Amino acid sequence: MDAATTLVQPGLRTVTGAAFIAGSATLYVGAMAAMKLWGQTPAALTGLVIVLCLFGAVALEIMALRLDRMGMVYAAILGVEVVLLMLVSHFGFGERLTLREGAGVALIAAGAALAWS
Repeated sequence: MDAATTLVQPGLRTVTGAAFIAGSATLYVGAMAAMKLWGQTPAALTGLVIVLCLFGAVALEIMALRLDRMGMVYAAILGVEVVLLMLVSHFGFGERLTLREGAGVALIAAGAALAWS
């Protein structure tokens, strides 16, 4: 057994697991933001940012999966990711969000929060 499985029993939602989930979602969003900037920034730098973000996101997701069930981790990462993407697209890229899209984001976030609780 490794340190992650000996410190926390599977299925126990922890602050550590939440941090892994939030970090993973943030890095997935970072990769997507870099993809959005492809062609506006040097390709080698953008490609490196994408690769590093995806590598980090997967590493944190693996750590989260050691602490909780796959379905819970997946739902939580997607819930956080959707909210972060909405914020980055609006404030970072100036994209407008319709009321219906905002309601959809809120429903996804509420569903992820309900599943996590």
